[in-house]
Amino acid sequence: MNPNDPMLTTYENPPRRMHWLFRMPLKWTIFATVVFFVLFPNPAQLYRHITHLSDYEAMIDADADQLAPWETEIRNQLESSAEKARKKNRNGKSPDADAATPTLSAGPGWNDSLSPKHVQKQVERFIYKKVKYGWDWDVWGSADYMPTVAEMFESAKAQPDGIIREDCDGRAVMAASLMRRLGYESSIATDLRHVWVVTPQGEWMGPGRGKSMKSTKHGNETNVLATLSNLPVGLSYGIAVFPFWREVIITLTLWLLLSRRRMGVARCLIGGILLLQGLLFMRTGVFDPTSVAGGKDSWPAWTGVLHIACGIVYLYWAGWRVSRMQPPHQPAGE
Repeated sequence: MNPNDPMLTTYENPPRRMHWLFRMPLKWTIFATVVFFVLFPNPAQLYRHITHLSDYEAMIDADADQLAPWETEIRNQLESSAEKARKKNRNGKSPDADAATPTLSAGPGWNDSLSPKHVQKQVERFIYKKVKYGWDWDVWGSADYMPTVAEMFESAKAQPDGIIREDCDGRAVMAASLMRRLGYESSIATDLRHVWVVTPQGEWMGPGRGKSMKSTKHGNETNVLATLSNLPVGLSYGIAVFPFWREVIITLTLWLLLSRRRMGVARCLIGGILLLQGLLFMRTGVFDPTSVAGGKDSWPAWTGVLHIACGIVYLYWAGWRVSRMQPPHQPAGE
């Protein structure tokens, strides 16, 4: 019996195909695990995040006890604005054009002089002042996290200055909750890159592209076509703003898993350079996230995607070529 027969299968001499079938799934499992923990180091927090995203309506918490002092403060500001509007009206100047527009339960304190649109603009300025902008990876340690109102106030206690820091989703949750507490209708919408507030008077807090999801009383309302259109924009924007060192860990892991010892230094370096160039193109080419939608300004993002794809294919090819050139495995003792 010839031990080098390619049809012979033993535990000591498994065929190359069996090596490949075990090796590649293992490598991609390792890569997926690294990506997961780089993006979401806390799996329990990721579970809460998914739960929060599944029902935007439940995130709007007008009854949160922590909002009571803010409600008092914004009501005082609105009362002051209403008094100024009344004085202008008495002096012959035009009152707010939409002042008579009814609200749910805003009360007569300012409802006779301020339109709901004016109120939401004042609430928007109030939230921007109270909730400073902060990336989720700086505040929560994860690539993305939508917190509840209570969690935002709790996180502020750990800050030396006691100030709440959140990105667009936290600000939108806070603004929508405060608007409802004042008696106005409000909901939350997202385009996968940005989250903002929607009211009968319009969309505010920087409305983005077509709405992928919007909160309703019956749960999230999803637009599949808008989601497919917004997906590359959201992905490219996330890559552009995410911490570079975390992305380097992912890129380095991919490079190490695709490289093989017998490929040679030159081939390994070529593959690694292609991957790194792709990452850099995607980061620097998407400062305007809408550019990936198409047109001449989209070339850096797509060039980055092409570089990464070429790097993966090149490393695969180089590894395959090395495996084809390896001599048949000799049994022990020969």
